[in-house]
Amino acid sequence: MPGICNKNRQTHAGPKLGECMIQVLTLRQPFQHKRDPMATKKSSTNPTRVAAKSPAKPAAKSPAKAPKKSPAKSAAKSPAKSAKKTVIAPASKAIKVVQGVKPSVLNGHTKTTPTQPTRTPAKAVLKAPNKPPLISPHGLVKGKHIVCFWKQNDLGLFGRRPDRWIQMWEQDPKIEKVLVFETPISKQSLEEWLRRAITLEATSASEYRLLLDQAVAKLQGKCDTTKTTYKSFLTPINKSADNQDYLRWVLQQFKAQGIESPTVVLWPACFANEALVKAMNPQQIITDLIDDQRLFPANASLVPTITSQYQTWLKLSDTVVSNSEGLIESFVKEFARQDIGLLPNQALAPQPVTAKTAKPRAGKSTKKRMVVGFVGNMRERMDTQALLQAMTDNPDKDFWFVGQTHGSTFYTAASKQANCKFWGTLRQSEAEQVVAQFDVAVVPFLDTPLVTSMSPMKQETYAKGKVPTVTLRELKNL
Repeated sequence: MPGICNKNRQTHAGPKLGECMIQVLTLRQPFQHKRDPMATKKSSTNPTRVAAKSPAKPAAKSPAKAPKKSPAKSAAKSPAKSAKKTVIAPASKAIKVVQGVKPSVLNGHTKTTPTQPTRTPAKAVLKAPNKPPLISPHGLVKGKHIVCFWKQNDLGLFGRRPDRWIQMWEQDPKIEKVLVFETPISKQSLEEWLRRAITLEATSASEYRLLLDQAVAKLQGKCDTTKTTYKSFLTPINKSADNQDYLRWVLQQFKAQGIESPTVVLWPACFANEALVKAMNPQQIITDLIDDQRLFPANASLVPTITSQYQTWLKLSDTVVSNSEGLIESFVKEFARQDIGLLPNQALAPQPVTAKTAKPRAGKSTKKRMVVGFVGNMRERMDTQALLQAMTDNPDKDFWFVGQTHGSTFYTAASKQANCKFWGTLRQSEAEQVVAQFDVAVVPFLDTPLVTSMSPMKQETYAKGKVPTVTLRELKNL
């Protein structure tokens, strides 16, 4: 198996609905066989383990211990202020929450990773004392060709971090071709998305309608531009993607695009391995870390596999960046790579283009009721009790929510509130139109290790709409 993928969106196959549609897609893509990301959990072959066993690059004068004054150690002394309740927790505790084993088990596994020598970041424009180096995305990529490996099947919908990268490359005249590989997907997954899209109530079904529409559009090439091409491996029934078919297919797409010596950009945990990337003869490898994937409940059984992939890419990459200081702190300690750079989400904002801006709701300045808004996934991380209490304590305000709701205990409870409105899952442009109508926004996250490793893109969405962020406690005074 070439790698693993995030399973948060994937589910076991349900009834085989839409078989005709799936067959048409298969005929249009004769060599695109795709796998259900959920099959990763059941697969007996571990591609990332194979990759991790590859001989490591010699590390000259590699210190046995990390420097006494590590940038990560002092990062916790000055956490940035935000609306969410976040306390940076040690990496060992974060892993213990998910895996349910003693930290010594994972620590023993981690000790097998060779210590990395301190490297100089490729594009450090600022390196303050006791802070991770601040990285600029401009000029970071070498060469004119880029190959990406993303960990999900949702690019082009919600303004994910890779979408920001791709928009920036689209505007860069030095970049000629961008080839994007999303995680493999099976016909069973497409059928399950279709089943949920037509059987769930409208708010929860909206997520699966969008995912299905986008997946079909990509398989048909409708999301491609003159510069960027999206590819997804469609695995057949009764055959997972952890075989040579996937490797040959990826290299076939790579050669068909005429790409040579590319910059490879990865977002672990993605479906790729060391052998596949090296076969592309990359000019450089960049790893962009978003969240600690081991802390998602759906990935609990995959913690060793994901850890192995982190070890592989942090060892092989020329440049490693992240959008979260909390994640950088924990990864510097665990994987002993001292030069992980901070690349904030806002630094990836593309150049402004001429377009209609979202207009505020009519009569916003004179309306009687204030709108408190939130954009994002409502299945985890949210402080459900605090939010419900805030709605009860502020009956004179309306609470609007945009995002995924299926399987959310908060959605089940909050939908009964008279002053609560759920918009469902929207495309980024549509979500921005709704955000423009917020008076204030909230980020009501729980105090967990998972939240510590995050830097939500919603903050930039709020800022773009010029919507101030407040805490739940402040609502009574507004």
